[in-house]
Amino acid sequence: MWTKLPGPARVSRRSSPVQLDPTTLIFLNVVNLLAMSLALPLVMGQNLSPAARLARTSLMIKAGIWVALALTSRWAGLWPDRLLSTVALALMGLSNVLIFRALEHWLGPRPMGRLLVALAVLMPLGFALSFDNYPVRVGWFSLLLTGQLLIMSRAVLLPAPDSNSEGGWRFLMLGCLGVMAVLTATRGILGVFNPEISPSFHTPSPLLLITLVATNVTLVLGNIAILAAWREEAQHQLRTLVITDALTGLFNRNGWVEQAKRALRYAQRYGQPLSLLMIDLDHFKRINDTQGHEAGDAALVFFGGLLRRCQRGGDIIARLGGEEFCVLLAHADTEAAQAFDQRLRIELANTVPEALRAALDFSTGHALGSGLDETLESLMARADAALYRAKYAGRSQMVSSERAPMSPVDVAPGTSTT
Repeated sequence: MWTKLPGPARVSRRSSPVQLDPTTLIFLNVVNLLAMSLALPLVMGQNLSPAARLARTSLMIKAGIWVALALTSRWAGLWPDRLLSTVALALMGLSNVLIFRALEHWLGPRPMGRLLVALAVLMPLGFALSFDNYPVRVGWFSLLLTGQLLIMSRAVLLPAPDSNSEGGWRFLMLGCLGVMAVLTATRGILGVFNPEISPSFHTPSPLLLITLVATNVTLVLGNIAILAAWREEAQHQLRTLVITDALTGLFNRNGWVEQAKRALRYAQRYGQPLSLLMIDLDHFKRINDTQGHEAGDAALVFFGGLLRRCQRGGDIIARLGGEEFCVLLAHADTEAAQAFDQRLRIELANTVPEALRAALDFSTGHALGSGLDETLESLMARADAALYRAKYAGRSQMVSSERAPMSPVDVAPGTSTT
C-alpha cells in the first residue's frame, strides 16, 4: 500500500505594510529637493532671466529648509532644535519672497508684497520666542505661513493686463499653494486647540503625515510649474526678438504686418476709420555721411522715442527698415492723421536741437482705409505712393493719397497737405 508522504511544509509569509513616519518623509523631501537643485542648473543653464534666477534660488533654499528640519530630530526639544527650526522658517519666508518677486517679473506688479515680507520676517521671530509653548508656536507659524501662501496664491491668480502669460502653469502653482495653505491652517488650528493630536513635529499623526506627503507632491508639481513659467518666458522673449526692431524697440516688419492686419480687420468689421502714415526721414544719408553711422543710429532711436511719445492708445508704430517708419492710427480719419503729423513735427522741432547735433525732418505719406476690400498691402502701397509725392513736392510735409498727384510748384516746401 502506498503511503502518501507529507509534502514540504508551507511557510506562511505575511507582507508587512509600509510604515510612513515623519523622519522618512522629511528625508524624501530632502533627497527630492537636493536632486532638483542639482538638476536645475543643468536644465536651465546659466544665462537666466532675473525671474528664472529668483525661482531657481528659491528652490535651492527649500533644500536647505528640509535639511535643517531633518537635523532637528537629533536634538528634539533642545537648543539646536530651536535654532535649526528657526533657521528653517526664516529660509521658508525668504523662499516665498523670492518666488513672489519672480511672479512680479512674469505677471507684472503684484499686490501685498510688503505684507509678505513682514510675515516672512515675523514668522521665525515669533516662533523662536514662543518655542517653549507648543500651541503658541504652532499657531503662530501656521497662521503667518498660511498668510504668505494666500498672498502668493493671489499673486499667481491674476496677471497684469499687459502680461503674456497663457495661464497653464499658474493654475498648477495655484493648486499647490492652495493645498498647502489649507493643510497648514488646519494643522495650526489643531495645534492650538488640540495639541495632543500632534504634540511635536516628529510625532506621527495622520494630519502631519498627510501634510508631509502633500509637501513632497507639491514640491515636485511646483517645480514643474516654475519650469513651465520659465519656458513661457523664454518663448515670449524669442517672439519679441522676432517681431521687434533691435535698434529702436519698435515693431519690425514682421511685427508690424501681424499687428496691422489685425487692426485693419477690426476696423473693417466695425466700420471705423483707419489711417496709415508712411514716414521717411529727410536727407538721412547726409547724417551718416557727415557724422557717421553712430549719429545716424542715434537719430533713429530718437525718432522712435518721439513716435512713442505721440502715440495714442490703439496706434501701432514700426520701423520698416532704414530710415522708414510707419504708423497705423486707429479711429482716425484724414483730419486726425494730419493732426498727428503736425503734433509730431512740433514735438520734433522742440526737442531735436537738444538731442542731436544735426537738423532732422521727415516726409509723410497718408492713406485712409477705403472699405471692406482694402488689404494691408494695398493700404501701404497707397501711403507709399503718397510718401513719394511728398518727397517730390519738396519734403518736410504730409501728402494724402486722396489728393491728385502734385508737382513741386503746387506745394510750397514745409507745407502740410491732405
